Amino acid sequence: MARSLAFDYQGNTFRCQIDKIDRSKLYGSVDIETRDMDGAVCRLANIANDGKTLVPYGGTAYGYLNPDQEWVCRKDITPVDYEGNKLEEVPSSFKQTLPLTETATLEEYLDHGIRLSYALTAIKEDDEDESEPAIDDAFLKQLADGKIFRTDFSYRGGVDPDPAFILQDDEGVVWMMIAEESELEFVGLEQAGVVAATQEQDEDEGDDDLDFGML
Repeated sequence: MARSLAFDYQGNTFRCQIDKIDRSKLYGSVDIETRDMDGAVCRLANIANDGKTLVPYGGTAYGYLNPDQEWVCRKDITPVDYEGNKLEEVPSSFKQTLPLTETATLEEYLDHGIRLSYALTAIKEDDEDESEPAIDDAFLKQLADGKIFRTDFSYRGGVDPDPAFILQDDEGVVWMMIAEESELEFVGLEQAGVVAATQEQDEDEGDDDLDFGML
C-alpha cells in the first residue's frame, strides 16, 4: 500500500498519497536472467577475502565500530559536525505534518537536481478514518497560478533532510520533487588574454595546416 504524507497550508491540514514515478513506470523495464549450462538461474554472490568463501546475496551488512573496534548500535550513536558539535535530528516526514509556508522561484527550483519524483493524490474523507479533508482549495489555486512551494523531506529521519518542491503540471497533476542543490562554481579570468602569434610561430604552424581532403 502506498504511503501518505500530511501537509499544513495556512492552518488547513490535508493528507496525500505519494506514488513514486520512475523510469520503469514511464518506459517499462527489462529483467535479465543468467542461467548455467543446466538452465538453472544463477544468483549473485560475493567472495570473501580468503578467495574461497561465497557469501550469498543479502549475507552482508554495514555495522558501526568505535575506536576500540567494539560493536556499536546505531541508536547509541550521536551525530556531530566536524567541530564535534551535536547535530539536530529531524523525524521521518511520515511522522509529522509538513508545513507549506515557503515558496520558491523558478530559478531556485532549477538550481536543484531532481532525484525522486512523487505524484500526490488527495485522500478523501471516506478513504481514511481520520476524516481529513482533501487538498485545500486555496493551495490548489496557488499551484494553478504557477506557485512552487518548498518544504523539507526525510524518508527515515536524520540530520540532513532533502529540499522538496511541490508544483503542478499543465494537466493538473500535483508533484513533489525531492531534490539536491546543484553545486556549480563559475570561474573566469580577471582580464582577457590576447594571443599574438610571432613570426616563428607562423612559420611552424604553416607546416601543420589541416588538410580537409584527408577527412
